Amino acid sequence: VSSVRARVNQRLKDAQNTLALITTFQEADVTDSIKLSSKYNEVYKKANGTQLGLLSFFIKASAAGLMDIPAVNAVIDDAAGEIVYRDYVDISVPIATPRGPVSCTIRNCESLSIKEIEKALSTLMEKGRKDQLAVSDMCDASFNIVDSGAVGGMLGTNFINPPASAALGTNAVSKRAAVYGGKVAVRDMMYLSLTYDHRLVDGREAATFLGSVRDKLEDPSRIMLEC
Repeated sequence: VSSVRARVNQRLKDAQNTLALITTFQEADVTDSIKLSSKYNEVYKKANGTQLGLLSFFIKASAAGLMDIPAVNAVIDDAAGEIVYRDYVDISVPIATPRGPVSCTIRNCESLSIKEIEKALSTLMEKGRKDQLAVSDMCDASFNIVDSGAVGGMLGTNFINPPASAALGTNAVSKRAAVYGGKVAVRDMMYLSLTYDHRLVDGREAATFLGSVRDKLEDPSRIMLEC
């Protein structure tokens, strides 16, 4: 076991032993988000030099939800016996490297536009391809996004990487029958999961946060308009 892997293993076990982990689930119709990304991807790439992917939508929707529900973005300082509420949102996301995916942090997501998030993702992905990620790129996230959907995962719980107190799981998109506009239609559906420290976040806050993320993914114009 490499020293890096050993350290990751230890942090995961420490989190499991310390946090009161519980998971809440939600279902989202991501049809319109996928259509928006696909429709404008080429134009966006020509204008900005980066792809327009769904991950930036998840980051932006999560950042808005975290600002509205600060407990999900907070952390318990066990040494001081205090709850620390953060006025910023630093989100970790999976980035591919030659040694496998690692979690890298995008800072101050609450104040970034989709364009700025995509630029930050592109920078991290390029550093990951070149195996040039620094420790500062991979630490101190206030919230985690875990993408098991990239390998076909349909539903699952997540590990939390401290000092975050919650992690959003995005899963595989599948076409399923759903009610849309009062009629049954085939839609692109995704299960979302939020694993969180139940010492800090209660079920109502978790469900409200997931509902906020779902609503923005189902109507991506709200992500662009930041409302």
